[in-house]
Amino acid sequence: DRQAKKRFPAAAWTELLVASSTKPRLVGEGDIVADFDPAQGEGLSLESVVCEAPQHLSGAAARYTVLRQRKKDDPSSPLLPRLTSASQIESYVSCPLCWFISSRVRPQTLDAGFGGMEKGNFVHDVLCRLHQVLPEEGIERVTPENLDRALSVLDRVFDEVRAEHAAGKTPSSAPLVPLSSVESAQIDEILPQLNAAVRYEARALAPFKPAYLEYSFNDLGVTYAGYPLGGRIDRVDVDGEGRAVVIDYKHRADVNQFKLSDPSIVDKDGKRPIDDPRWLPEHTQTLIYAQALRRALGLDPAAALYFSTKGNRPAMRGAASDALVDPEHGDGMVPGLRDGFPGAGGSWTFDELLDYTEEGIAQRLREMEAGVVAASPDQSGRCAFNHPFGFTRREA
Repeated sequence: DRQAKKRFPAAAWTELLVASSTKPRLVGEGDIVADFDPAQGEGLSLESVVCEAPQHLSGAAARYTVLRQRKKDDPSSPLLPRLTSASQIESYVSCPLCWFISSRVRPQTLDAGFGGMEKGNFVHDVLCRLHQVLPEEGIERVTPENLDRALSVLDRVFDEVRAEHAAGKTPSSAPLVPLSSVESAQIDEILPQLNAAVRYEARALAPFKPAYLEYSFNDLGVTYAGYPLGGRIDRVDVDGEGRAVVIDYKHRADVNQFKLSDPSIVDKDGKRPIDDPRWLPEHTQTLIYAQALRRALGLDPAAALYFSTKGNRPAMRGAASDALVDPEHGDGMVPGLRDGFPGAGGSWTFDELLDYTEEGIAQRLREMEAGVVAASPDQSGRCAFNHPFGFTRREA
């Protein structure tokens, strides 16, 4: 249009136009009957339909917020909740309305994208492939001693995954396909960033080793907060004592948003986050999977981390047992992570954080099943993209 925004034909209008025996008078949406009915609407009854209030689901619709299914081999079995991934749970806890728009309404764009999601998928595929290939090269984990060899393998893996994405082949939801020299240059810029990420790995989490890559919960029958849990963990590192670290890749530069301090610590106003009965960590995905690892694999979770892979200063942030933190530079297993559980002046262990989070999420999932899709009072950045869909009401 005149503002250079993309516009597309209305499919329903086009179909009506083609099927019409007479050329309609295109005079506006309000006169559709007059446009397409040769009798000009004579004899038709007129009814007014009043929509539900914004952000409210009727009882008939609310039962579909938690999708259900029968066992594949038993069509007479009762309907049971489908698997819910940790990312879906985190989305709902953050803002029920945004979750409803993204996961149930699911508006889709017509064109393939070349943005943060596609770049994140590409980085995820490269790092997953890298840690699958490194053991074949005799490298169980990246260390300062084998770093040069690991970086050489990274170069090869990067080119392989790049070619696969260009052909539209990826296990992720959307490939990174460049359609111009500018976009190809943006992919070139990712390799130095991944080099920096691998260098960071060489001095982090010793003696942990990558043990589970793209680990799926879908067929394990694991429950979390009273509901069956599905989805995949990007990576789980394990040490010789059976301690586990959950790692989720995030291709973004600002990793500090994933920091989590002990909520039992009193702030300068004399309050604690857990004084709010509805308090939950802003980011719960890795915490959910850390808790689930206990039940699925019998491991002892020691940290739930997010690994920033963008920019020249990669880092890991999240929640960890105090045995893994870095109170003084170079002193811990996670460089740069200085606050653990329990924190200074706090009382919560990492295990207590996992248990409390599960109890709080159980309450939110019961609200989901009841059809609660109202917007969160504390809006996040993504709310600006989703809320217009949920706030606009048009009666007919």
